Amino acid sequence: MYQGSHPIAQSLVSAKQWPLSARILRRLSRPPEAEDYPGGTQLHTGENALEFILKTVPGFREMISGKTVLDYGCGLGDQVLAMKAAGAAHVTGYDPFPKFPAHSPAGVMFRSELPDRKFDVVLNSSSFEHFANPELEFVRMRDFAREHLVITWAEPFYSHSGSHMSFFTRVPWVNLLFPERSIFLVRSLYRQDGATRYEEAGLGGALNRMTVARFEQIVRTHRQEMTVEFLRNYATRGLPLVTRVPVLRELLTSACTCVLRAPAGT
Repeated sequence: MYQGSHPIAQSLVSAKQWPLSARILRRLSRPPEAEDYPGGTQLHTGENALEFILKTVPGFREMISGKTVLDYGCGLGDQVLAMKAAGAAHVTGYDPFPKFPAHSPAGVMFRSELPDRKFDVVLNSSSFEHFANPELEFVRMRDFAREHLVITWAEPFYSHSGSHMSFFTRVPWVNLLFPERSIFLVRSLYRQDGATRYEEAGLGGALNRMTVARFEQIVRTHRQEMTVEFLRNYATRGLPLVTRVPVLRELLTSACTCVLRAPAGT
């Protein structure tokens, strides 16, 4: 099946020289010719585009009703369309790595450059862990928000799926069980982008190794500029109390959410 100069064929041949840990992970992964395992934001599209947000952000529909909204890091744009359908007055989707539609319906705008105005609500969903400089992006989002800044994201780096490699392996905590080099050797069978580190893993999909503790520290740093109305870590499979226990909360937190309110008259 793998002949000639096909990149997968070349990778499989060279795999015989891989370290033992990489060869073990290769055995624990899907065949290269098979489709990606579904998961993450791939499941939150179309009619389900707001599912993750509605589960993690209390009162989100009411928050955006009749408001102008900026989806900061909008990806494919499904959430943008869904928020407009849910009652937002106007929704702008911003992403520097555009995958969104070329054309948009009335009341919706997509752009790959930073906006030049404020919005009632700024939403950042499922992308905070991908920002190369999350502290800088937080400040930018804060400055765009007239009323609320909402950040909700999943899979902290030390969580069971924190490596974001579940598209080819079902091994949990793979980044804790296997060396980074071995993980990316195996990943090369499924993604031919030359990445060798988490920070290089794909256009707009690289990881900043965001942890629960680092996220909370970023939020605390800006408590004087915005009021924290809601801050919660969601446990894997709803396990009780684990998000309050040091070490365990990093391993067993599946999602983090905060809602911040801007000062009146911003």
